Amino acid sequence: MKQSLTPRKLAQALGVSESSMKRWVDEGRVRAARTAGGHRRIPLTEALRFVRSSSLELVAPDALGFPDLAGVMLPERDRQQEATRQLTDVLVEGDERRALALVLGLYLGGDSVAAIADGPVRGAMEEIGTRWQHSEDGLVVEHRASDIVNQALNQLRSLFPAPAGAMVAIGGALEGDPYLLASLAAATALTTEGIDAIHLGPNTPGASLALAARLRSARLVWVSVNLPLASGTIRSQLEALARETAASACPLIIGGKGLEGEALTGDLERVPRGASIAELVGFAKAIASTDPRP
Repeated sequence: MKQSLTPRKLAQALGVSESSMKRWVDEGRVRAARTAGGHRRIPLTEALRFVRSSSLELVAPDALGFPDLAGVMLPERDRQQEATRQLTDVLVEGDERRALALVLGLYLGGDSVAAIADGPVRGAMEEIGTRWQHSEDGLVVEHRASDIVNQALNQLRSLFPAPAGAMVAIGGALEGDPYLLASLAAATALTTEGIDAIHLGPNTPGASLALAARLRSARLVWVSVNLPLASGTIRSQLEALARETAASACPLIIGGKGLEGEALTGDLERVPRGASIAELVGFAKAIASTDPRP
């Protein structure tokens, strides 16, 4: 997918005239660069920002390389509830394209990735996760749904290359924790907020997260905990990581269903615990706005 657009392409996507788009560029409503020949080029991230902030409808998403978004417009009333219902249905059906269209439609409609992850994605996956109790295909559907959501998040994340000088955050799930979705959702949410989120994925030793943070001069490490702290070496890895990040003055934040009902003591007592992706994003943005390091 191209990372920059001509005014003609964005105008086509929004169903407006090319002259209007050029005028908006010249007025500063849409930020654009100029080629050596003086032609306007609109970064894809800027095009997405403009779509989200304007009242214009994306009438030709294919002009931007996106799937057809018809049928994914949601009412303002009970928006999250309806989005959860629709996403659950398309995931059960195994419809990759409609799932991507729904996630993308929510984002272009103004929802943050954190809101999408904490709301419809979480709700749909929790509903599908109980399917095994009454249906023999429950595990098959759950694994397929997880893969589809992972694909949708990865495609959305790929639209946002890290800007030069962006704050670096490192994260994933620890060794022995095989779950991908929560840490990928965290990485995607951070990426769309302008943070260089380096996602090391599941089954990553805590020592490797600490090493990556040092090598990349990270200003934040996040860990998704999907298993109880008593499972394997999860607690000991977290404690060691807490000591290492504290020594290097790199904040650590942890979150996930594995922490529910768990008491954090010792080295973990002062480690911030996020109850949602939105809380992680808020924590990261606060660091980005106040940290004096370049």
